[in-house]
Amino acid sequence: MIQFSLTSLIFLGFQVILVLGLNVQFGLTGILNLAFIVFYAAGAYTAGVITGPAPKPPGLRHIAGWNMPFYVGIAGAMLVAGVLAALVGAIALGRRLRGSYLAITTLVVAVVLLSVVSQEQGLFDGNLGLLGVPVPFGRGLSNDVFAYVYACFVLVVVALCFIVCEWLRRSPYGRILRLIREDDVAASVFGYNVFKFKLVAFIFGGVLAGLSGCLTIFYVGSFSPGGWGVGETLFTLTCVFVGGAGSTTGVVLGASVISLVFVQLTSLLPTLQSNPSLILVARGMLIPLLLILVLRFKPTGVLPERLPRLAYPPDRPNLSRETPATASADPRSAT
Repeated sequence: MIQFSLTSLIFLGFQVILVLGLNVQFGLTGILNLAFIVFYAAGAYTAGVITGPAPKPPGLRHIAGWNMPFYVGIAGAMLVAGVLAALVGAIALGRRLRGSYLAITTLVVAVVLLSVVSQEQGLFDGNLGLLGVPVPFGRGLSNDVFAYVYACFVLVVVALCFIVCEWLRRSPYGRILRLIREDDVAASVFGYNVFKFKLVAFIFGGVLAGLSGCLTIFYVGSFSPGGWGVGETLFTLTCVFVGGAGSTTGVVLGASVISLVFVQLTSLLPTLQSNPSLILVARGMLIPLLLILVLRFKPTGVLPERLPRLAYPPDRPNLSRETPATASADPRSAT
């Protein structure tokens, strides 16, 4: 039971980092990016080929294979994910696409990249994916000790990501991103470079997704195209909507509820011999149903984003409310 709890906690950390990155793109900036999971895959694949062994065809074929330390793999994963996000963002955001057009563009990018990686075995071994990625912190640790150490490491990384994202949300830069989210035309009128701000937020979210991907492959030891379909992006979007788009604490709560209750705990339910895949099918139905219910009855999420309220200085009256004194002082009421 302890091993299951540690595994659930570690996978929750992966999901929280992923959700924080998507919240920067969608929650703060309003960019509906259906190719978000591609950056997660880019981080996982990059970390795998940097830290993994050299390929041994015909059994395993992929690029690189440098046997580098795991921290080099983390840095490389974040760098490649950021560069890929910059390229995708320059194409999608630079065309000034909005709404459904932007979503369709990113969806096409995700489908094309998934098809290329699946079919081209020279990149990451096609549909089989990367195997045998070494675990960090040395090979001499037992499974139990490694789970404890890696859980602590992931918790530290999650805490750092949360602090940075919360600082960004409260900073003047975050307020500009919310302005762009609400009305990018008004933001451009005020002199802000909308494309630049969107692109920076797009890259930052992609870097966090790459970080989540490399941490995942270090723990699992393998990664394949089956782990980064478009449905994974929709799953992450569900976490954002349930928690509250734009709220750092809210999206962490949404990721925790969905990952622990709807994914980890449902795996403990007994399976039926007549239909062993019933739990997976039910899980695939319950999560979209939850998203529909949240969008219908609580579109702001469980913990909505708290926006700062502008207060009048104490030496100035609140002119938004008319008092009897101001009403009697109205020049139009003088006789």
